[in-house]
Amino acid sequence: MKTLLILLMALLSALLFGQNWQTINNVNHVYDIEKYSDSIFFSSWGGVVEIQGDSAVPLSQMQEQRKINTGDGLVSNDIRQLAKVDFYQSLWMGSSFSGISVLSEPGIQNVGTDLSPAEKRINRMIAVGSQIFVASDDGLTEYYYLSGVNFPLLLHRYDSVSTSGGLPNNTISDMLLAANDIFYLAYNGGISYVHLDSLQVSSAWHSLVDSSPIPSTNRYLISANGDKLSVVAGNSIYVGSIDPDASSWESISTVFGNVSRQISAMTLSSNDEIWLGYGTWDEDLMLYNTVDDTLLTRIDLVDDNIRHWMRERDSFGYRPVSRIKELDGKIYLATWGNGIARYEDGLWQYFDPDSIAFPRITMATADQNSALWFCGGHRADIPVRKGTMGVTMYKDGHWQSLQHHNSLLHSNNILAIEVDSRNRKWFGAWNTNTSVTGYLNGITIYDDAEEKWLYLNSLGMREWNEDAQNWGAVIEDSPQILTSTISGLHKDKHDNMLILCYDGGVSVINKHDEAIGSFEVPGSLRQLVSMAYHNGRQYFIATLRDVGLAIWNHDSIPETDGPHWLSQIPVELTRGEIHGVASVQTPYSGWQHFIASGEGLFMWDEYNWYRYDVYIKRQRFNFATNIWENDTLYFADEERYFGSIRTTPTSIYGDPFGRVWVGSISNGITMYDPARERFTNYYQGNAPLLSNQISNLGFDPLNGRLLIGTGDGLNTLRIGRTVKPETELRTLKAFPNPFKPDGNNSTQIVNLPVDSMPAGDNECHIYSASGQLVIKLDENPFARFEWDGRNRAGNLVSSGVYYFVISSKDGNIGRGKLAVIR
Repeated sequence: MKTLLILLMALLSALLFGQNWQTINNVNHVYDIEKYSDSIFFSSWGGVVEIQGDSAVPLSQMQEQRKINTGDGLVSNDIRQLAKVDFYQSLWMGSSFSGISVLSEPGIQNVGTDLSPAEKRINRMIAVGSQIFVASDDGLTEYYYLSGVNFPLLLHRYDSVSTSGGLPNNTISDMLLAANDIFYLAYNGGISYVHLDSLQVSSAWHSLVDSSPIPSTNRYLISANGDKLSVVAGNSIYVGSIDPDASSWESISTVFGNVSRQISAMTLSSNDEIWLGYGTWDEDLMLYNTVDDTLLTRIDLVDDNIRHWMRERDSFGYRPVSRIKELDGKIYLATWGNGIARYEDGLWQYFDPDSIAFPRITMATADQNSALWFCGGHRADIPVRKGTMGVTMYKDGHWQSLQHHNSLLHSNNILAIEVDSRNRKWFGAWNTNTSVTGYLNGITIYDDAEEKWLYLNSLGMREWNEDAQNWGAVIEDSPQILTSTISGLHKDKHDNMLILCYDGGVSVINKHDEAIGSFEVPGSLRQLVSMAYHNGRQYFIATLRDVGLAIWNHDSIPETDGPHWLSQIPVELTRGEIHGVASVQTPYSGWQHFIASGEGLFMWDEYNWYRYDVYIKRQRFNFATNIWENDTLYFADEERYFGSIRTTPTSIYGDPFGRVWVGSISNGITMYDPARERFTNYYQGNAPLLSNQISNLGFDPLNGRLLIGTGDGLNTLRIGRTVKPETELRTLKAFPNPFKPDGNNSTQIVNLPVDSMPAGDNECHIYSASGQLVIKLDENPFARFEWDGRNRAGNLVSSGVYYFVISSKDGNIGRGKLAVIR
């Protein structure tokens, strides 16, 4: 029993500490689906998802079991292909550029990470007993398992050289093994075939294009059932026998309604139905372009019946189809944005994961209701890879996506989000060619409490007219902004909204939606304003390509020709982009203002300028000599700025606890504690970061989490709460328990299940078994109590059982006990 108790407490401790990091990614943009054992797995640009449920249960009611990503050991989050290997009871997961991960009972193994870049791009995988065939941009690779060996071994590589030209092109885009053991391999220009037992015989390789009416083209899709082979060549379909020597081929037109559509996916089902998905894939932007609302077609080869499914009609979703597979006699779709679908009784059932809407996170903020808002826009009038997909919001455990097609959001290219004093959300967009994209420039303002939308640009403000279904006329005396190209939004400490007009300066609107001024940055020729920050003491403004950082050293609204612009700023801060400012008040040195710049990390204490480096901790700028002079050295074995790795800051955040977090372009995050003058570093080698390239940092006050935006998704790290959830004293637990103090560790007392003490001031008293007060504890930033095993005199207590009593501000009492072992 004692052993069981210790194991249970160890598990509790692991679970609570494991919650320090979270990995959040978009997983409803799906490449492939595989059914393995009692689970359905599907792969996406955000990793792999496992769901479970009886086959009789509708797909939408199946339960998500887990998400697997780089934080769990995957070689990449962009997993293109899945293949189950029954011989070793494993799931192979092929990535777009990093090789293969294998999921099995022992965990995750990575395969092919030492291969050439072309071999790491996995296009198809097929398992045949103990053999696994992998098609890549560098030919066909054969792996195999030996009984008793838990790692796959490389057996052979087949390419244009080893097959003596039988495989003319090494870039294999599609592959299948027919029921008669004939391998078909499609590449740019043709299709080769060879019998499974003759792969190493050069003369056994043949060209299907040379022996059939199938034309030579740059793209093929191939599929087969028990006796038929179907081939998509360009936009044409050919159906023949799986026997390559058979001469009968049927050509099927794919021009329906005088519209020729690019085929994105195809499968030939066991009951002789050809299923076609439509869309043109753009690898650079990672999206499908469609020519109309027809997204899926079924062609019945038996009775020549053709049926089409249109966007958002007849139970069909909004997004294009990326893969079609028949699993256990049922048709499954992988969609690019709606998760997966299954055809059942004439209807489409969907499993669309409740996940963040897109991977690329460039801004994160929390509103007054503790909802979290994210965007992924950029400074250009074109879509960007994994971004420019509107905004996404997280509240009460669920995600919501606002985009141009499903809301009144005026553009999907949102660069900036800000929350005003009335809890309205402001969304700023880059300038756009409306006739091409359909988007507007300027700002939309969303009042989700009243379901009210406003639109603001250089002409003024308009309100959405629900009856007329349009933006109404410009509101009389409404504010105007300098230009409609919005590069940023910032609410200052006086509840004014600073609107950064990239090519015009800064417009200022107060909380009553009144324009109270505008200003330009002195000395800037183009007024490419890119950043603003107000701390209640100064305004920090940045432009690109000329002035760089400008500081209005006063709490009033800046004026173009005003007297408070700071004159002495080091030259390094006048070049390169300024990514943000964080101001903290330290107990010993007063105010310190940290600036993340393309030139490095800088600090201004309102007297001197400092620069931080990987070899010299801090240098001070001497304006008399215009030289950086050594100010503070590192101690031996002291953790250094970004771990002594040369990199560029990309984002910065000053948390409520006086610490400064700096994101980088290539080495994760460094946290600087000004009170201790110490750095702590987090990167993919020591933390489950989705990427070492950090694009944005924010804060979730309710859950006490640092929000870490990357180009591949969102990470969070618990750093301390400033807002507590509504709760009472429920189940109080201490972990670890038993506790063995050594002067450097501690035990945590938590209130489950929300892992937070009630709102207000709570008290915790530790008593000995005899009832004597040992110590009174203060609540820590995580809304927990922490005890290091010392009494009021600072001495470690002796072994024994101790009792803790917690009282809330409402007078509720909670109790528990813990054991101390010395």
